[in-house]
Amino acid sequence: MRSMSTPEAAAAPPRAGTLATTLEDNGLLVVALSAFTIVLLVALRRGLGGDGWLALESGRWIVQHGLPSHDPLTVWSHGRRWTDQQWLAQLGLYGLWRLGGIKLAMLVHAGLVTGALAGAAVIARRNGATAHSVTWVAIPAVLAYYPVASVMRTQSFAFPLFTATLWLLLADARRPSNRVFATLPLLVFWANLHGSVLLGAELVSLAGALTIVRQRRISGRGVVLLLAPWACVLASPYAIHLPAYYEKVMIGGDFKQLVTEWAPTTLSLVTAPVFVLVLGGLWLLGKTGRVLPLFDQLAFIAIAVISFQAVRNIAWIALVALAVLPPLVDRLRGQVDEPRRLNRMLALILLGSVVVAVGWVAARPTSWFTNSFPASAARATSSAAGTKGRVFATTGYADWVLWSDPGLVGRVAFDARFELLSRAQLVRIARVEDSAGDWHRALRGFRVFVLGRHADATLERAIVRTLPVRVAFSSPQIVVLRRG
Repeated sequence: MRSMSTPEAAAAPPRAGTLATTLEDNGLLVVALSAFTIVLLVALRRGLGGDGWLALESGRWIVQHGLPSHDPLTVWSHGRRWTDQQWLAQLGLYGLWRLGGIKLAMLVHAGLVTGALAGAAVIARRNGATAHSVTWVAIPAVLAYYPVASVMRTQSFAFPLFTATLWLLLADARRPSNRVFATLPLLVFWANLHGSVLLGAELVSLAGALTIVRQRRISGRGVVLLLAPWACVLASPYAIHLPAYYEKVMIGGDFKQLVTEWAPTTLSLVTAPVFVLVLGGLWLLGKTGRVLPLFDQLAFIAIAVISFQAVRNIAWIALVALAVLPPLVDRLRGQVDEPRRLNRMLALILLGSVVVAVGWVAARPTSWFTNSFPASAARATSSAAGTKGRVFATTGYADWVLWSDPGLVGRVAFDARFELLSRAQLVRIARVEDSAGDWHRALRGFRVFVLGRHADATLERAIVRTLPVRVAFSSPQIVVLRRG
């Protein structure tokens, strides 16, 4: 005899079964992504650096003074036009700091970068890839993603927007719909968060060009997708100044020779996973790429090229590879029987470990996050500088100095906004930090020097040997020197 039940009772088991089935089908993938999240959380304080302090300092300045137009913060770029393209992300990070301190800002950063990575994996699964294939691609992908994505800065907000844009475009390549136009408001939002919006605009414009080619006529849909993204990029309070800003940052910036992250990507232990993804992806495209829509293939190639233009671009190819390549891996391997119970057990253990890691990080004191930037060093810098003394802080410390003591605004030599500096000033910085040439001339007029204990050890010895200075503060991380 058939048993009767209410709709509510009948609906309950499928929900529980769906969760269990999801963990059983995706156990290894959940383990891989959870392991990445745990490592990111445990090492979270290492992600706090100059770019993060710059975002917080800029956000505070905007709240107190409004959107900047000319630089008031540093000596060498004082009065120059400041196109603060990332103003909204800076406000966001500063707002998080106001709500929960540096701890909340760092945890939200971890959630943003982890969510973007998980979203790319979901895209691959929705496009028919097996969990095993997604996991295989995820291993080199997380290794390529981590070095750039682990750093807390305005770019953290861009990662989920990139994944969302990619999701809409890949879905449209398989089944065209008007949902693809949702990429345009995403680009408008993105245009005020981070300069990587140019990558999103490039992908949307590529989809528009392929639409025109596929339809063999100039259609309204194709034209909108082709041209509108570039208008969205300029949807900012700094609209008329953005072209010059992007030209300098993306093409003509002399600081690419000074800042490692802006240098071209070459083979090293850190970048080896990028080469694995790109070369392996190109081999897969040549072998079985015809099963993918043309957009997928061209998007992978385009972002692969961009990933070699600068080290800081390598995170984007990790997201694209994870979303695009797994279906191709499935074409080369046979069916694998999932150890379903083991998958579920491992997934639950790792997910529980993520929760524990979040709780552990949330329980850490603020000093745990700022270990490399001791408050006592900041106080010593302010005291040594007095009310008028100027400070020369090496790369990575200037923005922290400004954040720690707003009274030093206009008295610090330079900060992480290298696009505001001239080529001669960039050369001057390089000579000082390498103790080369007439480096000591650049330090004239500065009373206090803030140096990294290890990174600037050679410069510290040169200053002590050449200038009349005394140690105002010393720790395993930072040394502060004051002219005698």
